[in-house]
Amino acid sequence: MSYKFSKEELNELLVDYNKTALKNYKLPSKVCIWDESLRDGEQTPTVYLDLNEKIHLAKLMDEIGVKIIAVGFPAVSDSERHIVKTIVNENAKQASIVGIARPKKTDIDACIYCDLKEIVIFMPISPIFLKTLKQTEEDQLKKIETAISYAKNNGFKVNWVAEDGTRAELSHLINTFKKAMDCGASRLVLGDTVGVLTPQSTSYLVKQILEKVIEPSKKKIHLGIHTHNDFGLAVANTITGVFEGCKYPHTCINGYGERAGNAALEEVVTILERIGINTGIDLRKIPELSKTCEKYFCQPLARNKPIVGDYAFSHESGLHIAAILAHPLTYEPINPKTVGRQRKFYLGKFSGRQSIINALKEKIKILDLDIPEEIIGKIVNAVKNKSELKSKTEQREIFLRIKEELSSMSSGLTDKEFFDIVNLYAQPYVPDEFKPKAKH
Repeated sequence: MSYKFSKEELNELLVDYNKTALKNYKLPSKVCIWDESLRDGEQTPTVYLDLNEKIHLAKLMDEIGVKIIAVGFPAVSDSERHIVKTIVNENAKQASIVGIARPKKTDIDACIYCDLKEIVIFMPISPIFLKTLKQTEEDQLKKIETAISYAKNNGFKVNWVAEDGTRAELSHLINTFKKAMDCGASRLVLGDTVGVLTPQSTSYLVKQILEKVIEPSKKKIHLGIHTHNDFGLAVANTITGVFEGCKYPHTCINGYGERAGNAALEEVVTILERIGINTGIDLRKIPELSKTCEKYFCQPLARNKPIVGDYAFSHESGLHIAAILAHPLTYEPINPKTVGRQRKFYLGKFSGRQSIINALKEKIKILDLDIPEEIIGKIVNAVKNKSELKSKTEQREIFLRIKEELSSMSSGLTDKEFFDIVNLYAQPYVPDEFKPKAKH
């Protein structure tokens, strides 16, 4: 299809303030995507992945170009250890498979059992957690030293994650990173565990870490960033971290994760690639990964979800469609084929004459017929009226039924189910006066 504007004209017609704003940044030429879908993503409320699902998702991520895949927390249970060990022995072709551990010998031993070569040690370091865990800053530094030394002595490549680091005292955050680095950690990760950062505070903290920890050390240590989406800023904070020097952005497919989720893989990689930063991800394979993960998580995506939502490259407005037919970049920031998608035109209330003419051409192939202007006008009016005549009552009934089904599917345990389980095991310990009376 030929468009109204040439590539040369587009370069003049499209102003890109990203280039202006970022021209003084030392942007990395390449970053490595570290995905947490099989670990943090699985912590999405009511989500449970079986072994085959985890293996399939891990293989898809390996194929698409994810460099680090966190697959679980081996110390959690026997079944989790089995799952992690099995995935490790599937022998990923490109990605490094990692498991997580607290700075405890038993957690690290669980990772040893799983045949992992790389480990993530994490600990919450903010004042509220220091008080909750009844630890001092000195206690934590000792734990970091002991744990990383033990992991290194057992042959692990070690990553250190400062959980809740974005609410920690800056001095303690810097000291934990220095301690981890001095003890042999290969990567340091800033954790925005409850999603409180803004792009401005992300920029400030990353600069502080680079200037006070990594740059003075002269060591080849890379920084990662792990963000949550409690205020809808996970992707913005992640790419800001990359702009400031983080080489290992953490993501989750479809933005899944605890509470409001994590930085969405498809959004992070697409905007970074558009900026000109190589993520190593095959963008064309994103839809397959997204749909597979959606199916396994049983968490439907919003239809207007960026990049992978049904409506991400869809248009109804007659004005928009007319402009897109002149050139897609009028109302699309990227070509949908870049991310394995196709453009869709919807006919409805906001459709115009050009939309209908395009539909005649694309849908029923009769544009070459000599259709009078008044007939085109009648078709346009009929299309608009048809969408408005649809019953809102019927739409609402279907919508509420779907919502009820989703709620039923992901409701977790009811109070009765929970207390039945408790009663089964705890009955011998309940005082007699609280036990149910026998019926006569």
